[in-house]
Amino acid sequence: MTPIVVGHRGWPTRFPDNTLAGFLAAAGVADAVEVDVRRSSDGKLVLSHDPVLGGLSVADHPWAELGEIDLGDGHRPALLDEAIGVVPDLSFQFEIKNMPHESGFEPDHRLGLEAAERARPGDVVTSFNWETLAAVHRAFPEVATGVLVDAAGDVAGGISECLRFGHRTLLPSVSFPVLEMIRAVDAGLEVCPWVVNDGDRATELAGLGVSGIITDDPAVVRSALDSPL
Repeated sequence: MTPIVVGHRGWPTRFPDNTLAGFLAAAGVADAVEVDVRRSSDGKLVLSHDPVLGGLSVADHPWAELGEIDLGDGHRPALLDEAIGVVPDLSFQFEIKNMPHESGFEPDHRLGLEAAERARPGDVVTSFNWETLAAVHRAFPEVATGVLVDAAGDVAGGISECLRFGHRTLLPSVSFPVLEMIRAVDAGLEVCPWVVNDGDRATELAGLGVSGIITDDPAVVRSALDSPL
């Protein structure tokens, strides 16, 4: 089966990260988009990869201020609800940004739980904070969840976490060796590596049986996957 193509924060080679224009463009070629979810000081679920957006701490400023930031060429930040509304037929990966060392950390994992309330069939809630994922899975066992593993992490540990808590998807850095990817696939998990911007690499990963590929350029990966061997 051909892996799904996931636009990383939309289509960042064409538009600023996590913007509505990027999601709309990605919807034309991708099967899903990955977004980064944080909370503003007034409780809104704001899409921002970093804790600081346009020079403002997301956790310490209201949406009225954050929403006016110019991310480039007039593009503004977006709310999670806005993004879902703009491309309602597109699947989402909600990456929950809830790390203890960053501003806005919520030890009760409310951010993940509120994002999970919005999840639809085909959506996946993901995070580098595995405690947040466990809380989401306990509260919403019907919502698909996915464990993120960065280049400094441990794929074997991620696989164990998925199998122990019932997380369906493992999302490892593409920097891990092929054998690590195969091990995760053989464990029966949906494997969705990030970030893959090379067509040949995407084709190689598809041959290993990964379920999805997260990319900054959905058109490049789509073209590679659709090309006859």
